[in-house]
This record gives sequence, structure tokens and C-alpha cells, in this order.
Amino acid sequence: MSRIRSASRMTSIVDIDAQIQELHRKRRELQAKQAERLGRLALAAGLGEFEQTDEELKAAFAEVAARFRPRLAPANSGIEAPSPAKAADPAGTQ
Repeated sequence: MSRIRSASRMTSIVDIDAQIQELHRKRRELQAKQAERLGRLALAAGLGEFEQTDEELKAAFAEVAARFRPRLAPANSGIEAPSPAKAADPAGTQ
């Protein structure tokens, strides 16, 4: 038996590099689309009317992301989605 594989069955480093480059291109494309969507939503919500620093916006976006992150967690991750009362009042002051 020959240990040499046929060229059609063998994946070369060049092929893998091409696939990686294509995935990077797709990733950049998806990030650009997401950025455009979030930018449109931020403007529609009125965030363009204020003079806030990038750090202030990053902090506000982090708070929004934290609010939605539990709902996005996979069912088997051990993270519970908040109850409607907790989601409406995360500080638990109700």
C-alpha cells in the first residue's frame, strides 16, 4: 500500500491559507454590516444629538449588552435568563 495520497485528496497549506483569507474577508464584511446596523439604531435612538465621549458610549453599550447577554446564552450554559420582573428592575428594588 502506498502512503502517498493523491493530489485531489490532499489539502495543501496554500488551500488552507486561502480559506483563512476568505473567512477573514467574510468576518470583516459581517462586522461592517453589524456596525452600520448599530450606528443606524443609535442615531434613530437619538444618540447622535449628544456630545458624549467614546468611553461614555462604550460604557453605555456594555450596559446594554449585559442586559441582553443572559437571553443570548445557550440553554446548556448554566446561565439563567432573568425573570421578567428582574429584567425590568435589575437592581431588585421592586
